[in-house]
Amino acid sequence: MPVCPSCGSEFRAGFTECNTCRVPLVATLSEPDDEPEVVEESSEETLHLLGTIEDDAQAILIRHLLDEADIPSVVQGGHGAHIGQCIPFRIFVDEDYLEAARETIAAYQAPGLITGQIEGDLARLSNEMVRIGSERRDLAPKVKSINESIDQLRKHLEALNRDLDE
Repeated sequence: MPVCPSCGSEFRAGFTECNTCRVPLVATLSEPDDEPEVVEESSEETLHLLGTIEDDAQAILIRHLLDEADIPSVVQGGHGAHIGQCIPFRIFVDEDYLEAARETIAAYQAPGLITGQIEGDLARLSNEMVRIGSERRDLAPKVKSINESIDQLRKHLEALNRDLDE
């Protein structure tokens, strides 16, 4: 059974190219080698592994953060975990930017920023509940219960943020 070497999807006999990745299919997948710590791009530039990520959205976000900080980076790897036999994303940066890249990622992962992201997610969920509630009046009790839970989560996050600020 042909297999995509990029995403690991299996295809019926007769297929020659992955319809998602647009790469030629192979008969079998070889076992991935251990993760390289250093990748030589040329004799003058050495790239160091910043990290591996299985979530495609997180890989995109980290790449965006690095771009915003003017830190050149390279992303190698496959697809998100939602695709079978996922090859994780590997993010590499030049050795001269490695420490700055680590600091950029650490600043993004600060607890206050993470709770802010959660608050944003709760706002989007709340808006979606309003939409569902207006379209499906039969679900009003469930929507009301979810909205009450969202309000409780917001209160807990506010308390957590106060504690983090102390």
